[in-house]
Amino acid sequence: MKPRVFRTKPLPKAQWEQVNFSQGKVSGFDLARYQGSTILGVGAGGIGSNVACALAWKGPCVIGLMDDDSVEERNLPHQQFVKRDIGKNKAVALGRRLSRECLFETKIICWPYRFQELLEEGVSLEHCDVIVCGVDNNPTRVAVAKYGLTHSIPVVHAAVSRDANQLYCAIQESGNACFGCMFPHALNDESYPCNLPGIVDVLQVLAGFVVYAVDTVLCDRHREWNLRSVFLDGSVPDACLSIERRADCPLCSHLKSVGGKE
Repeated sequence: MKPRVFRTKPLPKAQWEQVNFSQGKVSGFDLARYQGSTILGVGAGGIGSNVACALAWKGPCVIGLMDDDSVEERNLPHQQFVKRDIGKNKAVALGRRLSRECLFETKIICWPYRFQELLEEGVSLEHCDVIVCGVDNNPTRVAVAKYGLTHSIPVVHAAVSRDANQLYCAIQESGNACFGCMFPHALNDESYPCNLPGIVDVLQVLAGFVVYAVDTVLCDRHREWNLRSVFLDGSVPDACLSIERRADCPLCSHLKSVGGKE
């Protein structure tokens, strides 16, 4: 299973200081840390494509993308694709776009496969500094969560509700609450929903939370939550939560307690 690899054409290094001027003034942001990081995106559709475009501008060393789906006409209003991408694999089409838009030195590795397929073939993803899981089904979320726990890789989970009104961003880190602690109901869900609603407003709001979460994992940007939930229509108050690890969690209860590698 060989990936498609794209190399970017970054701006000359003499311009990097000026390009990084504004984001470099944000407390905790560190371009050097990004330039030494590998970020893996599981899913390159509604969530993944919007997140990847924002992360690409920040300057990671390596961006990995994986998705077995192809671009369709219905994706164009809310995913980061254009008309000529129709019929092409999402991960590869997105990687090609990012290769033209990255500002700093970034290598983009694209797998036109599902996450579970790569694991079954023995592809190693252990070198990642953080995984962003932006898929639309719980079986893959659970698989990614397990992989992150096994290899002590932080995972940022992101999802929107079926009515495109609610979103959540959850951060799984070693020694803290995992995906199963936060969403125990999802662990036994084996369904793969299809033809879900999708609209750009909720996805771009969510992408902002995800990119901020990645900053807090890679850099020193301050964060006091591991789960954010937002209802766009205001029918339910937004939630900023610090979920504690569950002693009975099927995913992580067998691992070490807080402190040290899991």
